[in-house]
Amino acid sequence: MSSSSSPPVNATDMLLSLPPEILDKILARLPFKEVGWTCCLSHAWERRWESVPGLAICFRRNYNATDISHVLTRCAAHVEGFDVFVCRLFRRRALCWLRVLADKRVRSLNLNFESTPDDVHRGVGLMFPTIASAIYDCGDLCDLRLSYCQLPPPALSFAGLVLSTVSLPFAGAGAMLERVIAGAPDLDDLVLRKVSTGVASSEVEAWAIRAPKLRMLTLWMVIDNGGRIAERLPLLKTANIVVDCLLGSEDLLDTLWKVASVKVLNFVVYKREPCSGQ
Repeated sequence: MSSSSSPPVNATDMLLSLPPEILDKILARLPFKEVGWTCCLSHAWERRWESVPGLAICFRRNYNATDISHVLTRCAAHVEGFDVFVCRLFRRRALCWLRVLADKRVRSLNLNFESTPDDVHRGVGLMFPTIASAIYDCGDLCDLRLSYCQLPPPALSFAGLVLSTVSLPFAGAGAMLERVIAGAPDLDDLVLRKVSTGVASSEVEAWAIRAPKLRMLTLWMVIDNGGRIAERLPLLKTANIVVDCLLGSEDLLDTLWKVASVKVLNFVVYKREPCSGQ
């Protein structure tokens, strides 16, 4: 008698037999384009990617804006990252994406708006698009990178602003931040942690932090971004200061004088290796 052979096991079916949380972790670690390709594997995989939490959506070149809107609409879970090169044709669409991403609890956001050499030399002017105020609704953000765009002024009721690991690599970015901070008269909690501004090859552009009603301030500036406290902060209660780049300068003394009325001061200096020959 001839023995009957078992039918071959489909590799995709084997993957679907994994616990959902394990399969989610596998898919979330794949490049987003490859995650999208899984919808072609079988009928069972057609919409599997939609429920994966923590996807990192990335569209750099040669895409259609409708594709991104379609992806964001279909994602049922939170989005870990959103990394998009925004060409001029899609600027307005990008503003709509921000509103959706706020609801998707995005944690890492990189919007690189298309620019020309003339844009770079002229700095932050009217030709740079202003992104949607929904950027302030993205409360889960821990990594923000914006290129060649302007931040909108916050609402008058804006009381807290957290900018952590923010890169604004264009001329005039510091002045733009100054306007944003000063445009919130009721701001009482400000966090500027690892914020870089300006073009790397240019001199650091000076800009001022004006927030007279501040009660809490975190200023973490290991690399000088040009930002300085403009005036004394009489209402300040807690200050967390990391300004290694100002060590040995009068700017350090000036910073400490501006927060002299503080109740609690956490002043941190990271350990540095001594220079050779000293």
